[in-house]
Amino acid sequence: MTTLTRIVNRLRRPLRIRLVGPADQTAAALHGLAHMVSRRPDMADRRIRIDLTIREKPLQEWR
Repeated sequence: MTTLTRIVNRLRRPLRIRLVGPADQTAAALHGLAHMVSRRPDMADRRIRIDLTIREKPLQEWR
């Protein structure tokens, strides 16, 4: 990755991700996201904002 690409990635708006759900599903989604980011060279030096909301109620109750 070139220095120019790193500078451009720093200036880009952060990738925003919102995860809402039970703790086990949210943890699994976050784990999968970490794997995806580590495998993609275009995500190097990219800012990521992740909002986590843990809700223990079943999905049908909080929709």
